[in-house]
Amino acid sequence: MILSVNEKRAMVKRQKEMEEYEEEMVRRYAAQQQKRADEIQQAKDQAEAEREVIFQQLKTEEERRRAEKEFQENLRNELNVQEREAEAIQKEIDEAEKRQRIK
Repeated sequence: MILSVNEKRAMVKRQKEMEEYEEEMVRRYAAQQQKRADEIQQAKDQAEAEREVIFQQLKTEEERRRAEKEFQENLRNELNVQEREAEAIQKEIDEAEKRQRIK
């Protein structure tokens, strides 16, 4: 089958148009895939940022609790020392009074 020059040009032109159309469709598909990947990455980044905020809040709260516990423990220790000193002073006073009564 012999094609005329005009038919061959039309066929080549049509084939070129089909190739351009296919290339455009591939570009659109790739752009859609990239957009989807970007959206997924953005959602992951946002979730990670939210987790980081929560982690920092928990860390801050834990540090506050630890400092408060340490402060209370220091107060307890200080009170214990003061009570022992008061007991020692009272014991000395009682012994001094006892010595006074004996004399």
